Amino acid sequence: LSMLISTLKTFYSKMGYPDVRVRPAYFPYTEPSVEVDILWRGEWLELGGAGIFRPEVTEPLGTEWPVCAWGMGLERLAMLILDLDDIRQLYQPDLERLQKMPLI
Repeated sequence: LSMLISTLKTFYSKMGYPDVRVRPAYFPYTEPSVEVDILWRGEWLELGGAGIFRPEVTEPLGTEWPVCAWGMGLERLAMLILDLDDIRQLYQPDLERLQKMPLI
């Protein structure tokens, strides 16, 4: 778990968010599990979850080693940066709108 937490903190730090908080959490397919928050404009913002897949998930696939899982929550961050109200706005196939959207 310490390697996963270190990887998450490094990832977010390289994305420009050095203040990362990791909290215990529950997800049905991972144990242990954590939630990851970043400091965004003076407030903690939950971005995603992570953990180590439970053996009953990986063993039927023939994997005997621990496997990390995480959801980075980049959509939530993009919504904040782009001032969007609905996550579906990130996935609209409107080429004109996409061409006008700033790169982040």
